Order: sequence, then C-alpha cells, then structure tokens
Amino acid sequence: MESGPPSKQYLKIGEVSRLASLNPSVLRFWETEFTMLRPRKSRTGQRLYSKEDVELVFRIKKLLYEDKLTIAGARSVISGMANGTERLESIEIRAERRQQLLEDVKKELESLRNSL
Repeated sequence: MESGPPSKQYLKIGEVSRLASLNPSVLRFWETEFTMLRPRKSRTGQRLYSKEDVELVFRIKKLLYEDKLTIAGARSVISGMANGTERLESIEIRAERRQQLLEDVKKELESLRNSL
C-alpha cells in the first residue's frame, strides 16, 4: 500500500477509504459531521476527493482514533485550525499529557492494589 495519496488530482471514495483504512460509510458520515469535508461530485454522483480532502480525512482519523477525541472535539479542533485559533501541536501536547496522567493514575492504582 502507498504511504501517501497518489499523484492523481482527485480520488474516488473507494481509493480514499483504502488509503485511510476506513469504510466508505465512515467517510460519508464524516461529511455530515465535518462541514469542511466536502468532496466534489462528478456528473454521475461519484465523490471526488482532492488532496486537501484526503489530508483532512487523515487529520480527522488521527484526532478521533489516536487522540481519542469525540466528534464534537475533533470538529472544534478542525474548525479552530481553519480559523487559525488552534494549533495542532498544542492538541498533540495535551493528548500526550493526558496519556501520561492516565499512566500515572494506573501506576498509583496498581501500587494501592498491591499494598492491600
């Protein structure tokens, strides 16, 4: 499988779903939840994703699956990035802090369990 989007100007929904390892129905659902994800449609109604759309799909996937944000949280981050008010780096730093805090709590709970 390729590491990035192919060099074509537009990709069909099946191609994007394979690249992102997502079901096409997930991409269609995301179009309803993220207003900035609006692929063009051909005369036959086939969705055509631009390179920017594909990058947005991967950004949304990361926010939802890796950073564990809700749809509303990911929408807020994406719209904030579009408005220039939120930077992805700060979101990643907060996610790392949250992960570290969870690991610390887990260690503390394990320590308490072992002392009982």
